[in-house]
Order: sequence, then C-alpha cells, then structure tokens
Amino acid sequence: MTKKFINKKELKLISCILALTFSFLYLFDFSRNKSTFFMPKEYKEIKNIVNKLAAKNNLGDRKISFSINNADYISWNMKDLELCKEKICWYYKNLNPYKKYKNRDGINLNELTNQAYLYGGIEAYAWNDIVWISKSTFRSIRENNGFLGCIIAHEISHILFDDHIKDSLSLSSKLSDSGILKKNSHKKDLEDKEKKLLEMEIRRYAEIEADNSAAKLLINAGFPKDTCSKFLTYITGFEKLATETDPNSSHPGYLERYSSLKKFISLYETKSNLKVNKHNKWKWSFNRELNILTFIPTNK
Repeated sequence: MTKKFINKKELKLISCILALTFSFLYLFDFSRNKSTFFMPKEYKEIKNIVNKLAAKNNLGDRKISFSINNADYISWNMKDLELCKEKICWYYKNLNPYKKYKNRDGINLNELTNQAYLYGGIEAYAWNDIVWISKSTFRSIRENNGFLGCIIAHEISHILFDDHIKDSLSLSSKLSDSGILKKNSHKKDLEDKEKKLLEMEIRRYAEIEADNSAAKLLINAGFPKDTCSKFLTYITGFEKLATETDPNSSHPGYLERYSSLKKFISLYETKSNLKVNKHNKWKWSFNRELNILTFIPTNK
C-alpha cells in the first residue's frame, strides 16, 4: 500500500480554508449577536424612534438601555399553574421572549411566551437607566410609531429627571411639614397610611411631569402635537384604566392626566428654528445574549 503524504502546498491550502472558515463563523456570530442590523424588528423600531428624539432633543450624557421582555400575563399563568411562588413569579415576566426554553414540569414555556405576546397588554417602566418594554406592547399599539414614541419618551423622561432622588427629598419635606416624622407609637398606623398617601401623591406628580416631557420630546422631533394625548386616550380604553384619580394609586386617573397634558401642549411652543444639533452625537450597542439595546451619547 502506498501512503500519500500531504505536501506543503496542500497543507497551506487547508490552513487557509480553516482560517477563512473560523473567520466567517466569528463574523457571523458577531453579526448575529452584536450587530444592530440583525436584531429583532421591535428593537429596530425603538432605535428609529430614539434616533428621531435624539436629533432634536438633549437626551443627556448617560447611557440608556432598552430591553424587550415578556408581559405580566406569563407571571399570572405561572402562578395559576402553581409553578412559582407569588413573590418570584416576576422572574418569568423578565424572560427573553426571543429565546427558546425547555419545558418545566410538563408545561411548555415557549407556548406561555406566545400567549403573553398575544394576550398581554401595554407595559413599560424605567429602572436603573433601563427602559423595560413588553413585547406585547408592540402588538397592542398596532404598529403606531407615534404611540411607541410616547411610551419611550415617557420612560426616558423618568431617567432624565432622576425621579427617585427628587421624590425622596419631596417626601421628606412633606413628612416634616405634616409632623409625621415625629415618632408617636400610638398613631403609627395612621401615620403610615398618611405617609403612603403622600408617596402616591408625589409619584402621581412625577407621572404628570413625564407625560408633559414626553409630549415636548415628540413635538420637537416633528410628531403631531396631539400624539401623546391621543395615546393617553387609547391606552385608557385598551387597558381599561381608571378615569378618576385614586389617592392610593401611583398614577393619576385619565381625566387628570388628559387635562394636564392638553394644557401643557396648548402652551408649549416649538422653536421655529429648531434644527438637528450637530453636537448631539451617539452610537448604538446591541447584545443578543443579554437581550439589551443601548443608546450611547458620544458628545465631547
């Protein structure tokens, strides 16, 4: 039997092929997991909206991240199926809806994710410089970019205002003025109730401020002036929200919010010479594994 040895040319060719293959696999993996070009369409919609807002508004110098997750609906299902304790069911709400999961105790988590998308509603909040949005929100607003803009601008406003510090100072001041800070064990239950009402009052005011700020950001970006007031009416009907303000709620009722927003819009004047600020520069970073899209200001 004659042995066939690989000569230097063949070895070099094989080495080149392997190097090109690994390079291609690396680029494919990088493009799929890091490139904004290959990210899910919902993230592309967020990116387009924020680009419009950033072009005509100052969104600050901090990174702002966006994450699309499951809706509350999946948490309720997991609780009903007794697959989680009430205090930790939120874990499933935050699962990445773009991933596939193994069954748990015979329950198909992927089907529950599909149901959360179909039957979930409009959900969004801001926490630690991250804007959280449920995937069901995109279906619920029926591809209305203006409504999506109001949601994003509202949550960005909470981040820009840094509500926690301001609200905490406001609460301390109100507690001091009302005398609640003075310890009195005989009236503790009453004082706790009054403190809770003050906390809710401050949080409702923060929501009003975020509503007005969102309208300003959108108007500056060229959206119709009544975009956010129309969204407020839409979400109230879609989510069956209260029309009257409840003192125990963190959000004002529809009538109060709508009245305040309409008043702000009627008084707000867009600067006629408002143009793209060339000093506002930014870039984007997407991480599929972490399920997060980040807006990164690069102003010098």
